[in-house]
Amino acid sequence: MAQSVTSFVYFKVKPSVKPEEPGNKEGEGLLGVFRAFKNESGHASSAWGRTVEDNDTIVLVIDWSDARGSITTAYLEPFLASTPQPPTVLYTTLQPAVSATDTLTKNPVTELCAFPFPSNMTVSEVKELNADLINFRKALIEQLPQAEGPRSWTMGHVDRPGQVEHKKSPSGEAVMRFLAVGWDSVETHKKAKETEQFAKSIAPIRQKMLPPVPGLELRHVSFQKT
Repeated sequence: MAQSVTSFVYFKVKPSVKPEEPGNKEGEGLLGVFRAFKNESGHASSAWGRTVEDNDTIVLVIDWSDARGSITTAYLEPFLASTPQPPTVLYTTLQPAVSATDTLTKNPVTELCAFPFPSNMTVSEVKELNADLINFRKALIEQLPQAEGPRSWTMGHVDRPGQVEHKKSPSGEAVMRFLAVGWDSVETHKKAKETEQFAKSIAPIRQKMLPPVPGLELRHVSFQKT
């Protein structure tokens, strides 16, 4: 059975593009592009939403039935804001798969994290990082009261691009791990970050982590199906 892949497309739209508003021509045009992407080979499901941190930034998520699935971002160009930051596409392998948990559209809000790490980590350092990430998940899922912790948690590797340029990395490049964590609200997430469980379990990860890749800083999104 082919490995499923989830792509995350980050892009900034013009303020006049309002897909939430019926009758907004540019918004309807963008939704039409989203619908057209459904015809791409391997498309399984998709969702989109604006980021809380920047209302003009949209994240489109597509779950693919195999690792070869992809889109052409050129179709988004008529709707893009004038910015030097082009659309960013990350192809990830997540566990559990987004389609299996229906994670994104059922969460009131989803935290998206693209954590960069030096590409020249040793085998033992990678093994330690994997253990740190598992411990981080366990601390928040199992040790926080249910009402204060995440509603869902999925994480994995960014497979494409396998490496990205990063000036702060000793090797000049970084590899990324991706987390999509569901919360009842942004405020619930903020309160969780103030707990001892969060502080202790995130500390070893932050020690290894590089500064965020521009355009891939932590974001919160309320997703809806395309």
